[in-house]
Amino acid sequence: MLNGLKRFKRTYLVLLSALVVILAGCQAVAGIDLNKVLLNSLKVDSAESKQSVQFKLLWDEQALAEDEELTEDSLALLNMLSNIKLNFNEMKMKDDDHLSVEGDLTLGSRSFGFGMVVDGEVGLLTVEGAKKPFLIDLSGESALDLLGLDSSVPVTEQTLTEVGRELFDYVGGYLIDKMPNPESLSVDPLAKTTVNGESLTLAHVSAKLTAEQAWKWIADYINALQGDREGLRSTLVGFIDIVLANPSLKQALIESEGSENLRPTDEEIDEVVDEVIEALASLSESMKEAEDSEDFAVIMNKNSYVQADLYVDSKLDIRKSNIDVQIKPDFSALDSEEDEELIPIEGLALTIESEMWNINGDVEVNAVSSAQKNGAVSLESLEDMQGYQVLRLFEPTSNIYGLLDKDLHIGHQEAYISMYSSQPPVITPSGITLVPLRRVASELGASLTLESNRIKLTDDATGTTIVLKKGSNQATVNGKTVKWSFPTTTIDNTVYVPARDLAKALGATLYWETYGSDEKVYLEFAREVH
Repeated sequence: MLNGLKRFKRTYLVLLSALVVILAGCQAVAGIDLNKVLLNSLKVDSAESKQSVQFKLLWDEQALAEDEELTEDSLALLNMLSNIKLNFNEMKMKDDDHLSVEGDLTLGSRSFGFGMVVDGEVGLLTVEGAKKPFLIDLSGESALDLLGLDSSVPVTEQTLTEVGRELFDYVGGYLIDKMPNPESLSVDPLAKTTVNGESLTLAHVSAKLTAEQAWKWIADYINALQGDREGLRSTLVGFIDIVLANPSLKQALIESEGSENLRPTDEEIDEVVDEVIEALASLSESMKEAEDSEDFAVIMNKNSYVQADLYVDSKLDIRKSNIDVQIKPDFSALDSEEDEELIPIEGLALTIESEMWNINGDVEVNAVSSAQKNGAVSLESLEDMQGYQVLRLFEPTSNIYGLLDKDLHIGHQEAYISMYSSQPPVITPSGITLVPLRRVASELGASLTLESNRIKLTDDATGTTIVLKKGSNQATVNGKTVKWSFPTTTIDNTVYVPARDLAKALGATLYWETYGSDEKVYLEFAREVH
């Protein structure tokens, strides 16, 4: 049971970290029980909704225009990152394991739609412009695995889910109850608004905190928890009671622990409570130390804030919400002027808007069929693909293809051969540069096969096949015999070929480059593959 207590301690701190950012307190304001509102938001099992998330970088336009080091590609990338918007136009959640989403993503000037269905342990992602859907394995570790319980124990995932929700309600209720009300909190009990096109009269809860106020609110909350030893202890005891009250889970713990004596002693409970309080004290001390740093005033200013607007119905369910976050550092608070030479970003802004209806009602979502699974591309397989292989999963005329190719250049390939590596470039007396064939082929995603003195290079990216013979300066490129500037040569058991001839055959550009403060010299192959 002591191991269970340690797991509880970790869970407790995770809950604390997650809930500490909620911008509402526990006291009733204008007849609205905000405690109940927050608890209800944790109990949504099924619902229909829509949501948008927009991220913006705030630029100093004048400084940006005067920055001579920014290239055209860099500016294009910055413009793309300056405006990112994710829309979930239709979200349906039947339960934790079954949901569907239809939406679109905008990055700079490019937009494309997407859809996703989660059906148990399988997810199917469709992307506008993709030739096939993508299959996502959502199995992962089961709740039994995460708790360190053997899969043969007499407890189901459903039981764990039900107990988990009860624990979350209980512990979450305590944590929310200890929250202080933020400053500038107001409630309009009869606000007019629309949800999914329906005109409604809802309670409008509004709170705005500057960075300074939010920091103080978090500090006050931590202090309130730290000073409530009896409350923490009572919550821990209640946590244990809920777990042990479930017969199947109790039996599972008995088999896992090898003992029927599961209930911890008062001393063990006190030890965990002391550790939680110690962790809170350490966090509080770290915050105080941060307040003394020079950088603290840079972020903690009135231009950085969080604004939250919640619209609540008579059942105390949140039907609509708008959250605005702006972080705008004030570098004038620094004693030195060193940081004024940074990239001309003034800050960032995040806006999240959502509407929800049919809360905890009957919601139907699509299933993933066997035919869809068989015709999909595994999302995990993308990790092992070259950029050009990923590009070929999309239609060349689609927006996502343009994003990946023109904006992100994922088809760009480079191979660096260092003058200081174990296989460096070799310059012959006649001035011809030789490079290790296998090294270049590997970095460009090509493959080699060797048969005696015959070497075959297959480059799937360009559809090129090169056949070489050791000691010969003749090469066969796509069936045509050409003469290279130097014979294929073995140096220290490594096959070398003339760099410029290889680059030409593979459609690459070749140049020398110097990198780093120590100015190390590299020979670089570069090409764009589609």
